[in-house]
Amino acid sequence: MQNNQLYILLFGTTLTSVVILFQYFKEKKKKQDEERKNQYLKCQSLFDFEELAKKLLKSHRFHYYDYKAGQGLTYQACRNYFDKQLRIIPRVLINVEDISIKTTILGTTYESPIIIAPTTFHCLANTDGEVGTARGATEAQCIYTYNWMYSTKPEDEVLQTTGPKFLHVYLTTPTKILEKIVCEAEQKGYRAIVVTCDHPTDRVRDNVLPLFEEASKTTDRELTECMPMPNMNAKDIIEKQNFSTGSITWANIESLKQLTKLPIICKGILSPIDAELAIKHGASGIIVSNHGGRQVDTAPAAIECLEDIIKIVDGRAEVFVDTGIRSGTDILKALALGARGILIGRPILYGLTCGGHDGVKRVLEILKRELIYDMACCGVTSIDQINKDILYKHA
Repeated sequence: MQNNQLYILLFGTTLTSVVILFQYFKEKKKKQDEERKNQYLKCQSLFDFEELAKKLLKSHRFHYYDYKAGQGLTYQACRNYFDKQLRIIPRVLINVEDISIKTTILGTTYESPIIIAPTTFHCLANTDGEVGTARGATEAQCIYTYNWMYSTKPEDEVLQTTGPKFLHVYLTTPTKILEKIVCEAEQKGYRAIVVTCDHPTDRVRDNVLPLFEEASKTTDRELTECMPMPNMNAKDIIEKQNFSTGSITWANIESLKQLTKLPIICKGILSPIDAELAIKHGASGIIVSNHGGRQVDTAPAAIECLEDIIKIVDGRAEVFVDTGIRSGTDILKALALGARGILIGRPILYGLTCGGHDGVKRVLEILKRELIYDMACCGVTSIDQINKDILYKHA
């Protein structure tokens, strides 16, 4: 009898200890999850977001977002040009009490010149996917360029967010699908159509796909579930999905122009010759871009090409720039060279990774705040006052 009582006592004591330990580790994990969830609040720059995202994302997912062709020299050229070739000359004792970053893009007034660039597969970063990105853009009052083909969230869910949106398309989209989405764009509330022009090969896919195939069998079995293409699977547009590249021409831009009254913006222009052709075939806007350095290595920095494009365009279209922009200071420099606005890509994905839609909002708010600080240091209070006079010895 005494032995039985002893066993019962020991069992009860052990069970109680297990319950206490279980509760302790459960609370510890909850606290760690909460701390991890709020880590993004410590990010003070877009570089901080990149470093945090690198820690949080599985390596192959981060590699996909971060991928650069070759040795990454094209992307680095952008950073070098911003950091070493463009220097700001401050002004003093000017009243900068009331600063506005509102601007006009394609005839419409917006709260800032910051536009979210089209990017792909947002559910790799966060389960909210493109809906989270759109929410962050809405709350930060910035334009969101929605990548229709490679969205991991259905278009109707994304359009439930109320912020301004541009529609992004690839000319390699099957013709019937492309015609349908472009024709419906204005009715759905999009304000412009952005067309990627610098995507003649599947270089990124061919470099990343082997890593994804291996990871989906081992370390990331839910990977394929994070990469649906719901818009392409819609029942009313079922068609063999042949995304052949290399055969598209300027005639495709002209054909798009016939389908919509919305302005067409050609993305991926570096050559003044191509800028001239874009206008000739109906473009209302041009995005000077080297595709984030993902297509060809040793291409010139987009920011370096900007002035040549603006000169040849000569006011016939609005000119934007992207690639390598990582601060409000970079934005100020781009605007000083004549850009109507700028596009930001990877940092938005990193913000989404680190904090969902709140992370996206924080990335955009950091950029806006830095832009305002630098405008004040240069003695300008509105976007239209920004010109090359703020750049030191830049002819």
